[in-house]
Formats: sequence, structure tokens, C-alpha cells
Amino acid sequence: MTEFESRNIKLISIASDSERLLTKFKEENNFAVDMISDRGAKIAKDYDVYWFAPGGGGTLNVKQAVPSKFLINKERKILWTYIGKDKTDRPSIKMMTDIIDDKI
Repeated sequence: MTEFESRNIKLISIASDSERLLTKFKEENNFAVDMISDRGAKIAKDYDVYWFAPGGGGTLNVKQAVPSKFLINKERKILWTYIGKDKTDRPSIKMMTDIIDDKI
């Protein structure tokens, strides 16, 4: 049982890759998290995490979905948001579980 399962938390990963590529990634990496394809970045735009961000080795700004985390309760209320500064900026598992323990 993972840190999230023990807290009755369901993780969902949303990526702009095609369903075919996401399925291949899940299979090749034994990835247990559900993945949703966001072709066209509709979800990223709805959550306002689609903008020009550093890419191309840091020398260019490219339009992209920035890695972000949202803690949403069963009533669909956003309890916590973490929006990365770039593609590598992600919170640790400990940070997320501490927030979950505090907010839920």
C-alpha cells in the first residue's frame, strides 16, 4: 500500500501526450497511476497551468503545461495547489503527504 492509498487518496496524472504514448509509458515503467491524455491542453488551460515556460535547455520559452499538483476533495473543491516553476519543479512525496494530512 502506498502513502497515498493508506490515506484513501486517488492520484491521476494528466499529460499532453497521446493515449497510445501514455499507455506505452505505463506498461514500460510499471506505472500504477491512472493517466489522462490532455491533447490540446484543454485541462491545463482550464487550470491555468499552460503558459510559456523555460525549455530547450533553458535558452527558450516554450508553450507547455507546467507540472502542477492539485488536492481536490470529493466535493470537487481545490484544497491545495502547487504550480512548478519549470518542468523539473515538483513537490516531494513527503511534502504532499504532509499537506494531505493537514488539509483532510
